[in-house]
Amino acid sequence: MYLQGLGLWVIALGIVDIIIFVFLIMVVWRDHLFLRRFFSKDAGDYKKTLESLLLKTEELDGFKEESSRFISKVLLKRYNPYNDTGGDQSFSVVFLDKENNGVVLTSLHSRSGTRVFAKPVKTGKEDNFRFSAEEEQLVSQTAKI
Repeated sequence: MYLQGLGLWVIALGIVDIIIFVFLIMVVWRDHLFLRRFFSKDAGDYKKTLESLLLKTEELDGFKEESSRFISKVLLKRYNPYNDTGGDQSFSVVFLDKENNGVVLTSLHSRSGTRVFAKPVKTGKEDNFRFSAEEEQLVSQTAKI
């Protein structure tokens, strides 16, 4: 009777071993397919493949540095600077990069016409031209983004 119980345990452990073995084969096969995708037999030299991957990584690092100068922050505000006109026909829009350098464009609309101004922004502050109150507020809000 004791041997019959032992036999069931041996069978159960054998089934568990087979399941683990099949799982390990699947893991090894998946890794084999993954590595085969990167290191094909046609490439011949694994060192060349790794060097090309490292070169692409360096290119991405250069792109990250270069992208800090791209326009990444934009904010628009419409307002009415004059009492004699109706509606918010005037606007200011700010274009800044990650270092808060860029430009603020302002269009002031009045009954006699519309005027457009462009003022440079250097590190989130005015550069050579004074900002109006609306422009100053808009630049400071955009710099915080």
